[in-house]
Amino acid sequence: MDFLQVVGDRRSIRWYKTWEKVSSDKIQRILEVARLTTCPGNLQPWRAVVVDRDELEEKTREELLSASNWQGGHTQAPVWIYWYADPLRARPESFATKLLELIDVGATPRAYGCSPESVKGAIEKGTEAPEGMPPIGEGLHGLPTEISAVIAASETVGACAVAVLAAVNEGLGTALHAIARPSKQERVKEILGVPAQCVPVWLQLVGYSLESPKAGGQRPREPFEDLFFKGKWGIPYERNQGVVEQLKKEGLLQAQAPLPGRFEELRYLARMYGYPSD
Repeated sequence: MDFLQVVGDRRSIRWYKTWEKVSSDKIQRILEVARLTTCPGNLQPWRAVVVDRDELEEKTREELLSASNWQGGHTQAPVWIYWYADPLRARPESFATKLLELIDVGATPRAYGCSPESVKGAIEKGTEAPEGMPPIGEGLHGLPTEISAVIAASETVGACAVAVLAAVNEGLGTALHAIARPSKQERVKEILGVPAQCVPVWLQLVGYSLESPKAGGQRPREPFEDLFFKGKWGIPYERNQGVVEQLKKEGLLQAQAPLPGRFEELRYLARMYGYPSD
Protein backbone atom coordinates (compact mmCIF):
# COMPACT_ATOMS: atom_id res chain seq x y z
CA MET A 1 0.00 0.00 0.00
CA ASP A 2 1.18 3.54 -0.70
CA PHE A 3 2.65 5.20 2.39
CA LEU A 4 0.31 8.19 2.35
CA GLN A 5 -2.68 5.89 1.97
CA VAL A 6 -1.51 3.83 4.96
CA VAL A 7 -1.23 6.95 7.14
CA GLY A 8 -4.57 8.21 5.87
CA ASP A 9 -6.33 4.90 6.54
CA ARG A 10 -4.95 4.45 10.05
CA ARG A 11 -7.58 4.35 12.75
CA SER A 12 -7.53 3.15 16.34
CA ILE A 13 -9.72 0.10 15.80
CA ARG A 14 -11.84 -0.82 18.81
CA TRP A 15 -14.03 -3.59 17.37
CA TYR A 16 -12.47 -6.81 16.04
CA LYS A 17 -13.55 -10.04 14.37
CA THR A 18 -12.79 -12.10 17.43
CA TRP A 19 -13.14 -15.33 15.46
CA GLU A 20 -10.63 -14.50 12.70
CA LYS A 21 -7.01 -15.39 13.48
CA VAL A 22 -3.98 -13.42 12.29
CA SER A 23 -1.17 -15.41 10.68
CA SER A 24 2.24 -15.46 12.32
CA ASP A 25 3.69 -14.25 9.01
CA LYS A 26 1.76 -10.98 9.28
CA ILE A 27 2.87 -10.48 12.87
CA GLN A 28 6.47 -11.07 11.86
CA ARG A 29 6.16 -8.51 9.08
CA ILE A 30 4.94 -5.93 11.62
CA LEU A 31 7.84 -6.69 13.95
CA GLU A 32 10.37 -6.59 11.12
CA VAL A 33 9.22 -3.05 10.29
CA ALA A 34 9.48 -1.95 13.92
CA ARG A 35 12.97 -3.45 14.15
CA LEU A 36 14.21 -1.25 11.32
CA THR A 37 12.60 2.01 12.38
CA THR A 38 14.72 5.03 13.23
CA CYS A 39 16.27 5.31 16.67
CA PRO A 40 18.78 7.95 17.84
CA GLY A 41 22.04 6.30 18.73
CA ASN A 42 20.70 3.04 17.29
CA LEU A 43 19.84 2.01 20.86
CA GLN A 44 16.73 -0.05 20.03
CA PRO A 45 15.63 -0.12 23.69
CA TRP A 46 12.26 -1.67 22.90
CA ARG A 47 11.25 -5.24 23.58
CA ALA A 48 7.90 -6.85 22.83
CA VAL A 49 6.05 -9.94 23.99
CA VAL A 50 3.58 -11.29 21.40
CA VAL A 51 0.62 -13.11 22.91
CA ASP A 52 -1.90 -15.17 20.95
CA ARG A 53 -5.13 -14.80 22.90
CA ASP A 54 -6.41 -18.29 22.10
CA GLU A 55 -3.14 -20.00 23.07
CA LEU A 56 -3.32 -18.72 26.65
CA GLU A 57 -4.57 -20.81 29.51
CA GLU A 58 -7.99 -19.52 30.51
CA LYS A 59 -6.82 -18.38 33.96
CA THR A 60 -3.90 -16.40 32.49
CA ARG A 61 -6.08 -14.84 29.77
CA GLU A 62 -8.66 -13.76 32.33
CA GLU A 63 -6.01 -12.23 34.60
CA LEU A 64 -4.43 -10.22 31.76
CA LEU A 65 -7.84 -8.95 30.66
CA SER A 66 -8.80 -8.08 34.21
CA ALA A 67 -5.52 -6.18 34.67
CA SER A 68 -6.44 -3.92 31.75
CA ASN A 69 -10.02 -3.43 33.03
CA TRP A 70 -11.51 -5.70 30.36
CA GLN A 71 -11.00 -3.08 27.64
CA GLY A 72 -13.44 -3.91 24.87
CA GLY A 73 -10.94 -4.22 22.05
CA HIS A 74 -8.60 -6.23 24.26
CA THR A 75 -11.21 -8.92 24.79
CA GLN A 76 -11.80 -9.24 21.05
CA ALA A 77 -8.40 -8.86 19.34
CA PRO A 78 -6.72 -12.23 18.65
CA VAL A 79 -3.14 -10.91 19.04
CA TRP A 80 -1.76 -8.79 21.86
CA ILE A 81 1.69 -7.23 21.55
CA TYR A 82 3.04 -5.96 24.86
CA TRP A 83 5.66 -3.26 24.25
CA TYR A 84 8.23 -2.51 26.94
CA ALA A 85 11.23 -0.18 27.21
CA ASP A 86 14.48 -1.36 28.78
CA PRO A 87 16.35 1.53 30.49
CA LEU A 88 19.54 -0.55 30.58
CA ARG A 89 19.60 -0.22 26.79
CA ALA A 90 19.80 3.57 27.17
CA ARG A 91 22.71 3.83 29.58
CA PRO A 92 25.90 5.69 28.57
CA GLU A 93 27.78 2.44 27.91
CA SER A 94 25.00 1.34 25.54
CA PHE A 95 25.25 4.63 23.66
CA ALA A 96 29.01 4.12 23.36
CA THR A 97 28.69 0.56 22.06
CA LYS A 98 26.04 1.45 19.51
CA LEU A 99 27.79 4.61 18.29
CA LEU A 100 30.99 2.63 17.75
CA GLU A 101 28.99 0.13 15.68
CA LEU A 102 27.67 2.97 13.53
CA ILE A 103 31.19 4.31 13.01
CA ASP A 104 32.40 0.83 12.00
CA VAL A 105 29.76 0.50 9.28
CA GLY A 106 30.11 4.04 7.94
CA ALA A 107 26.72 5.27 9.18
CA THR A 108 28.20 8.02 11.38
CA PRO A 109 30.64 10.24 9.43
CA ARG A 110 34.18 10.54 10.72
CA ALA A 111 34.28 13.86 8.87
CA TYR A 112 32.00 15.24 11.60
CA GLY A 113 34.51 14.31 14.28
CA CYS A 114 33.01 10.94 15.13
CA SER A 115 35.75 8.50 16.06
CA PRO A 116 36.17 5.79 18.71
CA GLU A 117 38.39 8.18 20.68
CA SER A 118 35.95 11.12 20.62
CA VAL A 119 32.96 8.92 21.48
CA LYS A 120 34.67 7.20 24.39
CA GLY A 121 36.16 10.44 25.68
CA ALA A 122 32.84 12.27 25.57
CA ILE A 123 30.78 9.51 27.19
CA GLU A 124 33.29 8.11 29.67
CA LYS A 125 35.07 11.32 30.69
CA GLY A 126 32.69 14.09 29.66
CA THR A 127 35.20 15.72 27.30
CA GLU A 128 33.94 18.22 24.76
CA ALA A 129 32.85 16.64 21.49
CA PRO A 130 34.49 17.97 18.29
CA GLU A 131 32.52 20.49 16.24
CA GLY A 132 30.13 18.74 13.89
CA MET A 133 29.48 15.92 16.33
CA PRO A 134 26.48 15.79 18.70
CA PRO A 135 27.30 17.24 22.15
CA ILE A 136 27.16 13.81 23.76
CA GLY A 137 29.70 14.61 26.47
CA GLU A 138 27.38 17.08 28.11
CA GLY A 139 24.31 14.95 27.44
CA LEU A 140 25.46 11.42 28.25
CA HIS A 141 28.33 11.57 30.70
CA GLY A 142 26.92 10.74 34.13
CA LEU A 143 23.42 10.30 32.71
CA PRO A 144 20.93 9.75 35.59
CA THR A 145 19.14 6.38 35.49
CA GLU A 146 15.73 8.06 35.51
CA ILE A 147 16.64 9.88 32.29
CA SER A 148 17.63 6.56 30.72
CA ALA A 149 14.11 5.32 31.47
CA VAL A 150 12.62 8.40 29.78
CA ILE A 151 14.83 7.95 26.69
CA ALA A 152 14.03 4.24 26.43
CA ALA A 153 10.29 4.86 26.77
CA SER A 154 10.22 7.70 24.23
CA GLU A 155 12.10 5.63 21.66
CA THR A 156 9.75 2.69 22.25
CA VAL A 157 6.77 4.96 21.61
CA GLY A 158 8.31 5.76 18.22
CA ALA A 159 8.65 2.06 17.43
CA CYS A 160 5.02 1.51 18.42
CA ALA A 161 3.85 4.24 16.06
CA VAL A 162 5.65 2.55 13.18
CA ALA A 163 4.29 -0.88 14.21
CA VAL A 164 0.77 0.54 14.02
CA LEU A 165 1.34 1.73 10.44
CA ALA A 166 2.88 -1.64 9.57
CA ALA A 167 -0.28 -3.40 10.78
CA VAL A 168 -2.46 -1.12 8.65
CA ASN A 169 -0.23 -1.93 5.68
CA GLU A 170 -1.00 -5.62 6.27
CA GLY A 171 -4.74 -4.95 6.02
CA LEU A 172 -5.22 -5.37 9.77
CA GLY A 173 -6.98 -3.39 12.44
CA THR A 174 -4.85 -2.19 15.32
CA ALA A 175 -4.80 0.15 18.30
CA LEU A 176 -2.56 1.10 21.20
CA HIS A 177 -4.07 0.51 24.64
CA ALA A 178 -2.84 0.81 28.20
CA ILE A 179 -1.12 -2.44 29.21
CA ALA A 180 -2.76 -2.48 32.62
CA ARG A 181 -4.04 -0.32 35.42
CA PRO A 182 -1.08 1.04 37.48
CA SER A 183 -1.64 -1.34 40.37
CA LYS A 184 -1.42 -4.36 38.05
CA GLN A 185 1.60 -3.44 35.92
CA GLU A 186 4.05 -5.48 37.97
CA ARG A 187 1.76 -8.50 37.94
CA VAL A 188 1.50 -8.36 34.14
CA LYS A 189 5.30 -8.20 33.91
CA GLU A 190 5.47 -11.23 36.18
CA ILE A 191 3.01 -13.18 34.03
CA LEU A 192 4.90 -12.34 30.83
CA GLY A 193 8.38 -12.85 32.33
CA VAL A 194 9.39 -9.24 31.67
CA PRO A 195 12.59 -8.12 33.52
CA ALA A 196 11.93 -5.95 36.55
CA GLN A 197 13.71 -2.85 35.21
CA CYS A 198 11.57 -2.63 32.08
CA VAL A 199 9.02 0.15 31.69
CA PRO A 200 5.53 -0.63 30.33
CA VAL A 201 4.73 1.44 27.24
CA TRP A 202 1.81 0.18 25.13
CA LEU A 203 -0.33 -2.85 24.45
CA GLN A 204 -0.84 -3.12 20.69
CA LEU A 205 -3.99 -4.96 19.69
CA VAL A 206 -3.94 -6.63 16.29
CA GLY A 207 -6.75 -8.33 14.41
CA TYR A 208 -9.21 -7.96 11.57
CA SER A 209 -11.45 -4.94 11.95
CA LEU A 210 -15.16 -5.47 12.46
CA GLU A 211 -15.74 -1.78 11.88
CA SER A 212 -16.33 -0.36 8.41
CA PRO A 213 -13.11 0.34 6.46
CA LYS A 214 -13.04 4.04 7.31
CA ALA A 215 -14.19 3.40 10.91
CA GLY A 216 -16.34 6.50 10.96
CA GLY A 217 -13.86 8.89 9.33
CA GLN A 218 -10.57 10.54 10.25
CA ARG A 219 -10.26 11.64 13.85
CA PRO A 220 -10.12 15.32 14.86
CA ARG A 221 -6.72 16.97 14.76
CA GLU A 222 -5.45 20.39 15.78
CA PRO A 223 -5.33 22.98 12.96
CA PHE A 224 -2.13 22.80 10.88
CA GLU A 225 -1.24 26.40 11.66
CA ASP A 226 -1.51 25.78 15.41
CA LEU A 227 0.99 22.94 15.30
CA PHE A 228 3.75 24.08 12.96
CA PHE A 229 5.73 27.32 12.85
CA LYS A 230 8.10 29.00 10.39
CA GLY A 231 11.35 30.39 11.74
CA LYS A 232 9.98 31.29 15.17
CA TRP A 233 7.38 29.95 17.56
CA GLY A 234 3.99 31.54 16.98
CA ILE A 235 4.53 32.32 13.29
CA PRO A 236 2.30 29.79 11.51
CA TYR A 237 3.81 27.68 8.75
CA GLU A 238 1.68 28.59 5.75
CA ARG A 239 -0.52 25.75 4.53
CA ASN A 240 -0.63 25.49 0.73
CA GLN A 241 -4.15 24.52 -0.33
CA GLY A 242 -2.79 23.05 -3.55
CA VAL A 243 -0.80 20.56 -1.48
CA VAL A 244 -3.91 19.86 0.60
CA GLU A 245 -5.91 18.96 -2.50
CA GLN A 246 -3.13 16.72 -3.78
CA LEU A 247 -2.93 14.90 -0.44
CA LYS A 248 -6.67 14.31 -0.59
CA LYS A 249 -6.22 12.60 -3.96
CA GLU A 250 -3.35 10.49 -2.57
CA GLY A 251 -5.43 9.25 0.34
CA LEU A 252 -3.71 11.00 3.25
CA LEU A 253 -6.44 13.55 3.97
CA GLN A 254 -9.86 11.94 4.16
CA ALA A 255 -13.42 12.78 5.22
CA GLN A 256 -13.61 13.74 8.87
CA ALA A 257 -15.52 11.87 11.55
CA PRO A 258 -18.33 11.22 12.03
CA LEU A 259 -19.30 9.78 8.66
CA PRO A 260 -23.01 9.17 7.93
CA GLY A 261 -24.27 6.05 9.68
CA ARG A 262 -21.41 5.91 12.21
CA PHE A 263 -23.54 5.95 15.32
CA GLU A 264 -25.92 3.36 13.89
CA GLU A 265 -22.88 1.16 13.23
CA LEU A 266 -21.65 1.61 16.81
CA ARG A 267 -25.05 0.67 18.21
CA TYR A 268 -25.09 -2.47 16.05
CA LEU A 269 -21.58 -3.49 17.15
CA ALA A 270 -22.46 -2.89 20.79
CA ARG A 271 -25.53 -5.14 20.53
CA MET A 272 -23.50 -7.78 18.70
CA TYR A 273 -21.03 -8.10 21.57
CA GLY A 274 -23.51 -7.55 24.39
CA TYR A 275 -22.60 -4.00 25.38
CA PRO A 276 -25.15 -1.25 26.12
CA SER A 277 -26.24 0.20 22.79
CA ASP A 278 -27.53 3.59 23.95
